[in-house]
Parts: sequence; structure tokens; C-alpha cells
Amino acid sequence: MNNEAPQKRPGTRGRSLLPNRAHRERPCTGQGMYLIEISNQQSDLQIDEQLLREAVQATLKAEEVAAARISIAIVDNQTIRQLNKRYLGHDWETDVLSFLLECEGPSGAGGGSDSSCPGRGKRLEGEVVISAEKALQRAPEFHWTAREELVLYLVHGLLHLVGYDDLTEKQRRAMRARERAVFERLSLTPGADR
Repeated sequence: MNNEAPQKRPGTRGRSLLPNRAHRERPCTGQGMYLIEISNQQSDLQIDEQLLREAVQATLKAEEVAAARISIAIVDNQTIRQLNKRYLGHDWETDVLSFLLECEGPSGAGGGSDSSCPGRGKRLEGEVVISAEKALQRAPEFHWTAREELVLYLVHGLLHLVGYDDLTEKQRRAMRARERAVFERLSLTPGADR
């Protein structure tokens, strides 16, 4: 994944990249209360919003996040490249970007004190921006569908929001293990080399 560690965007407190905050869901069961907003801003790939909601819930529950407001924007390569350049200074397309807007809980925005579960007890607000076009391009490489690749990008971005990083080999292995665990909860199988 080309994702960087979650970044707080300057001057974005309480504001979203999403032009319209739509498709809100508040599940009544589980570890916490999660508000999930989805904005599909592309036409390359048909989006299964229910699967995306399930992926958010499975990830946050697995990481023991107490409550969260998560906005998901599904965009094309041109849009994600513009955002990558604007907020991270990287002038290239990427698969997923994560933006941590607010974090309250045991360890604040710096990550959980329990390295085995950095999301434990946190209350988060964040955005995950995903390129559906990139998912379509990369999925055949790993012998699975673009839908599954898109879900992987979402889970990866969420793990960054709860406090995981992937800058070192050890961190990447830990993050991949968490991604696989969420995929098992969703009854999905990671593609080859994932």
C-alpha cells in the first residue's frame, strides 16, 4: 500500500473532504457506536456500500474502538492524486489516504499504549479516501476482484486511523496480520501475495 500514516489536515477540524455527507448508519449493537458516511464520487466501479459498512464495523470492533465517525470517499485516480499532492506533498496516484480528524481516548492521537490493540477505547473521527480506479488496475495482479481490493484499501486506511503504521517490515507484518483478521471476519480471502 502507498498509504502514509494518518495525517491531520491543517484547518480541517470538523470539516470533511466529502461534498455531501450521505448514507449515515448507526448500528445499535457491538463494541461501539459507529457513524459511517459514504460518498461515491466515481463511476469506474460499482460500489457495494453494505460491504463497506460491514468492513468498517468489523475493523473497528476488532480494534476495540469505542466510537467513531468515519467518512469514506471513493474517487478516481486523478482526484486521489490531487489530494495526495495537496495534503502530503506527493505528486502521484495512490490507493488510499487516511486523515485523522479527531482522536480521544487512552492515548490520544499518538496511538494506543497497548501495541497489540492501539485502537482500544478510542473515539475517532476520520476520513478514508480510496481510489476505485486503482483497485480496478491492481486487483488482477493479486488474483481477486476489484471489490475485494477496494475493501483492502478501506481496512488498511482504517488501521492507520486507529494507530497502526507500516514504515518498517515489522510494522507491515503486524498490519497485514490485522488486515487478514478483518478479511476472515468478512469471509473474504486475501489475494495472492497479500
